[in-house]
Amino acid sequence: MVVTKQPSGKDSVSSNSHHHSDLEVLMAETLHIDINDIHDNLEYRSIREWDSLGHVTLLLTLEEEYNIEIEKSVRDQLISVAAIKKYIHQQLTPALNGNKQEGSDSTVDQNQHDHGSTPKVSRGLAGVTFDTTRTTMIDGQKGRLLYRGISIHELVQHSTFEETAFLLVEGRLPTKDELHTFITELHNHMTLPEVIQQMIHALKDAHPMQMLRTVISALGACHEDQSLGVKKGSRTTAISIMAQVPVVIATHLACRSGRKRMVPRSELSYAANLLYLLVGRIPTSKEEEIMNKILILHADHGSNASAFAARVAASTEADVYAALTAAVSTFHGNLHGGAIEKVMSMIKSIENPENASRFVEENHAKGKPIMGFGHRVYQTEDPRATHLRDIARDLSKGHGYYEILEALVSAMKPYIDKGVDVNVDFYASVIYDLLGIPQDYFIAVFALGRIPGWLSQVNEQYENNILIRPLLQYVGETEVPYLPLNERM
Repeated sequence: MVVTKQPSGKDSVSSNSHHHSDLEVLMAETLHIDINDIHDNLEYRSIREWDSLGHVTLLLTLEEEYNIEIEKSVRDQLISVAAIKKYIHQQLTPALNGNKQEGSDSTVDQNQHDHGSTPKVSRGLAGVTFDTTRTTMIDGQKGRLLYRGISIHELVQHSTFEETAFLLVEGRLPTKDELHTFITELHNHMTLPEVIQQMIHALKDAHPMQMLRTVISALGACHEDQSLGVKKGSRTTAISIMAQVPVVIATHLACRSGRKRMVPRSELSYAANLLYLLVGRIPTSKEEEIMNKILILHADHGSNASAFAARVAASTEADVYAALTAAVSTFHGNLHGGAIEKVMSMIKSIENPENASRFVEENHAKGKPIMGFGHRVYQTEDPRATHLRDIARDLSKGHGYYEILEALVSAMKPYIDKGVDVNVDFYASVIYDLLGIPQDYFIAVFALGRIPGWLSQVNEQYENNILIRPLLQYVGETEVPYLPLNERM
């Protein structure tokens, strides 16, 4: 859409106008919402259409339409219709611009959300810090990720998944003897009760994540130690969960495909055993190394939706299995772990690099997201994607996947420049596929890698517990009279 701009600033910013300004029409069409839904109090993330991708699309549209460049320092302030109106009005009014003090053109009224005594609503709890942690540090501005203070880059280069899991759950790196004992204990717990095997078989036609959330709950009922927490209950609880979940996933795959169920091999590492169980052959040393790196990169990621769900459950003093069931259930969603499965579907539908630009244009025109891009925390490239890109490039030689990925990155460059960069799902999906893991098991394998982080955060919740109980701002009617049934129309 082309909007006729008024150089004199006649793009009305008044909320009292009885007609819709060109700017309001532009915003409505960009966000794919009805023009009557555009009002001064409408805010970023207050509606589904105005998500992070929609926000960047809106900023890009404003820049193109009004021939301006929105500085990075201003972007985070343009989070309501009122703020955007005021900013555009300032850019189009020479008199205002001439009277502003130096640097004031990058400023939006910070009190624009002050509605008297009405509490500020942070939808999605965006920007809200609800507790402290020693598990994981994320620096979204600089693209840094640390487990227990150690850079993810060092862990990927030097560590194994077993060592990283020990680090997260125990709070420190293990000694050589401790690591050997930990690995032995993991191997010793890679068996499933008969009733669990029967349950998995009964659920063989379910999605792997539907099965997994049910079976993890059932494992809790079968566990001999019903005490709360990881350290409160026993160290065995954490080890048992980490050891049994790969066998659960592989057993489901065997039941579904009708092939013989593989038995874990004691001489194989955790990563190698996982691939052996899923693919049916002993992996090469290169494949084992790749699986180790992926599991390390997946091990934790702060207060994401699944970790928060686990903490909420733990805060009620539910047991660790209940907390992990909540985490797995949450992780399955398309806006969380489920995205990794959708990325692969997207890549297959594009088919070749030449179609990438058109795919992006068509989806943006429909207001649909491009899977594998954008993150609530990172304003730059996801540091996990840095490693996964190299792995995907090496693995996909001769398959054409990497060329499609790079074509998508090129087509998404305007969005990347505004902070909607590739995330962990983008390259991981291709790696899983090329390792021979079936597409509908991608999320379950990702969840498997996340278990040490969930366990660590659940234990943190138990150690200094407080019931997590946020508030809701009621915006409905009040004093509504009760009508008897026979009087209702």
